[in-house]
Amino acid sequence: MSYILIKKYNKQHTHIKFTGNFQNQAVTWDTRFFTLDGYNAQESIKNKSQKQFLHIEPGENDVFKLTIVLKIPEITEPNILKMMIMVKQYKNLALGRHEYG
Repeated sequence: MSYILIKKYNKQHTHIKFTGNFQNQAVTWDTRFFTLDGYNAQESIKNKSQKQFLHIEPGENDVFKLTIVLKIPEITEPNILKMMIMVKQYKNLALGRHEYG
């Protein structure tokens, strides 16, 4: 499984692109991947009950914007790969924000 690292901002936030499927079409996921603490800090969210989520926005030319926020201590290579597997195996992806956990 491969991806393109666009930028690793720190241990809490990275920007990658990888391929997958969305609603039966091949797409590229333009992905901002955060830890929950990193996202809350960047967005100045004080709510400690914030849930994990993924947010899918339409893009252009089969490129979709994806924001993934997971409750993990830091973003590592294994966590990136696990996140990609999660997205690729999720069968009911839809546009919008989807909280869980």
